[in-house]
Amino acid sequence: MIIRKINPQGYCNGVKRALNIVSNALEDKNVKRPIYLLGQIIHNKHVVKDFIDKGAIVVEDKTKSRLELLDSINEGTVIFSAHGVSPLVYKKAKEKGLNIIDATCGYVLIVHKKIEDYLNKGFDVIYIGTKNHPEVEGVLGISNKIHFISNLEQIKNLNITNDKIYCTNQTTLSQYDIIDIFNLLKKKYPNILIDDKICDATTVRQKAMKEQEKADLCIVVGDSASSNTKKLYKVSSELAGIKTILCEDLKSLDKNELKNVKTVNISSGASTPDYIVDEIINYLISID
Repeated sequence: MIIRKINPQGYCNGVKRALNIVSNALEDKNVKRPIYLLGQIIHNKHVVKDFIDKGAIVVEDKTKSRLELLDSINEGTVIFSAHGVSPLVYKKAKEKGLNIIDATCGYVLIVHKKIEDYLNKGFDVIYIGTKNHPEVEGVLGISNKIHFISNLEQIKNLNITNDKIYCTNQTTLSQYDIIDIFNLLKKKYPNILIDDKICDATTVRQKAMKEQEKADLCIVVGDSASSNTKKLYKVSSELAGIKTILCEDLKSLDKNELKNVKTVNISSGASTPDYIVDEIINYLISID
């Protein structure tokens, strides 16, 4: 079996920073206990479990917002995830007297700042993202004046009369999907200011997936909740035209998909630990 790694792989800078922040907090005896993670620090169950084993308490409930989750935290330290939180979450945590550690990705912080700036300049803001994603929740919490859309269909429901419109997006979307949304928005609002904020790490990985060598199978390794991982899967299967499967680890890899496979490409999301990919590669080598 020919096995090819599609590079780049490993943690992106935002993920590395967030994980270092949590690790340092857990090791520092001066940090107020207990230490809570408000939602998953990144979208990877293995990483989150490791932090739980080291003493972190994860506060997660998919039916509740970050603001609502704060109700259950009354002491100690709260760490905001790499996805970011709204100003209201920050304010509430301060009012509760919690020690705050912010692990928000730098790219996400830039998006927050630019949206706030343009709102203050009198612009209407259109934000493109995935419904219920924590990054989106944080952005929409900035203001109830933000127009949120997820797809082309929703553009027809926009009714903006302001001639000053600023549009930006979730950092982990697919560049190949978002371009169509941008183009249709430009057609409807010719004066719109488009600001593509898909992060560099996401863009480079998607490009590598689109241009990968032909293979019998492509394996994308990452958590099912990870937006950038799901986008890699979509680019591989739809744009590269290669049979692609998604798995979180070796245990979840469907071994039946490997029958009669002679060439396999393997990629991973930006929040997937290298050791998980290595385990899968070693397994593929062992069955060759």
